[in-house]
Amino acid sequence: MRSTALLLRDLRLLTVPSHAAGLRVDRFVLAQVSIPPPLLFKLLRKRAIAQVGAEGKSMRMQGSDRVHEGMRIHIPSDLVTSGLDQEIGDKPVHSESTAAALVKRRQDFVKHRLPMLFENDALAVLQKPTGLSCQGGTGVRYSVDQMLADLDATEATGFRLVHRLDRDTTGALVVARSRLAAAALTAAFRDRAVSKRYIALLQGIPEDSHGTISRPLINTGMMTCVLSPTDDERRAELAKPAVTKYRVLRTGKLGQQDVSIVELDILTGRKHQIRAHCAQVLNCHIFGDHKYTSTECIKTTGDSMYLHLFQITVPQNGQAIYQGTISSILVADI
Repeated sequence: MRSTALLLRDLRLLTVPSHAAGLRVDRFVLAQVSIPPPLLFKLLRKRAIAQVGAEGKSMRMQGSDRVHEGMRIHIPSDLVTSGLDQEIGDKPVHSESTAAALVKRRQDFVKHRLPMLFENDALAVLQKPTGLSCQGGTGVRYSVDQMLADLDATEATGFRLVHRLDRDTTGALVVARSRLAAAALTAAFRDRAVSKRYIALLQGIPEDSHGTISRPLINTGMMTCVLSPTDDERRAELAKPAVTKYRVLRTGKLGQQDVSIVELDILTGRKHQIRAHCAQVLNCHIFGDHKYTSTECIKTTGDSMYLHLFQITVPQNGQAIYQGTISSILVADI
């Protein structure tokens, strides 16, 4: 039986077939080589993967670059082999059957961490846990995007991320099952055709039991801020419209603190929109949201942020192809 090292050495130079044209480099490589996704993203960040030109000249690639038919991509196979050895601990990979068992183990892990609530030929709805980023980046060891590639990275049926939740937000996450479905779903989210309803546990009780918050937001790169009347013209130009509807479902006390369970519906999709509107407009921080909790507020919720996407409706031709409600992580009775 051929060793994994030899198998990977054969794949050191990849040539892109016609059916894969247009894919991102990271997705193409994951579909071709048994490489742990975290290692692949590390190699891409270090610019260790390159396109080989007609004259043998190498051009470093980023994960977001697109491949085209006939493109040749150089993979440092020694690093790939090392990564596979690390993935299963101290036991080296000696055979293709062992590598297959490793892939199966990863897939079982993904299915456990991302339970599938619904699936058809176009999309799947997963339940995202807290503490898991949707995409890779600095300081991110494992993301939903990488987990989906472990589950199925093929061109025909591979999962594609079209919807994102913050790292500590839980609940329904929509992924596409094909490139065409991904394009259609991306357009639906962009055009606000997808209905999303959240539930949150807030520290404090809003003055009004329901209402609409229409306050522009500015993303500073570090956090999202509500535009203030005292902000200068330059900051006002950077602000984007943001609209959040809210409804208080229940109020009570948690220890000595007034708390409320609130349902929220966002009509725009700005980064950290709910978190910023709750903290800076309602003056009621989401429990566990340490980023938007002032120093005066008590932080007693550990690592969990109590913001949950509990209902999502995905339309197609005017009708909902998926409309589901998933159980909330919140305690029903405070």
